[in-house]
Amino acid sequence: MKIIRAGLSDLDIFSADELNRGACCFYTEDRRNRYFFEIRGREATLFSNTEQYICQAIEEFLFYSGFVRTIKDKDGKSLIARTLNEPYLYDICKIQPSQFFINEDKLHSCKTWIKGLEDVFIPIAIKDGISISLDGHTRMRAALDLGFTSVYVYLDEYDETIFHFVDEAVKRKVHSVVDMEIISADDYKVKWNKFCDDLFVSLE
Repeated sequence: MKIIRAGLSDLDIFSADELNRGACCFYTEDRRNRYFFEIRGREATLFSNTEQYICQAIEEFLFYSGFVRTIKDKDGKSLIARTLNEPYLYDICKIQPSQFFINEDKLHSCKTWIKGLEDVFIPIAIKDGISISLDGHTRMRAALDLGFTSVYVYLDEYDETIFHFVDEAVKRKVHSVVDMEIISADDYKVKWNKFCDDLFVSLE
């Protein structure tokens, strides 16, 4: 069964507050099973309406939240525990993006739940001494807009394809999240998806 990350419009499955929490909400493609991961620092608690496909849901969640070390169920039973690279604080504006658009709706959503440094962890790669964000660009911009100058980053695994995205960002003079263009959710779907589709076709 395919596990899908929920979007802001999936209000038939999750509450608006849950959906505002970013990469916390997932469901099965038949929309019957829901999985909500409540994150506190580097720990998460899974709330689900089913015992089915738990491992797949955790796998999808960790793809977007690789900084999480432990996951427990609502009764406190350990589901997963991992040893990871320790996060460290890093200047937001010194992180090279691998994207160049920011979804305006998602940015607004992030600003509703980011309250402190422990709410933002960014996966990075380091190449030629440059720290590159692999994900979390909207969270970084939201944190910056809220007055935070640094965020926690951690080294994560990556595919070499990421550097094609970085090269394009640099060509567009995007050297930090400040340079990223904030666009509507509809424009984001068109512009970003088109770029990704065109890039992967060119790499075939």
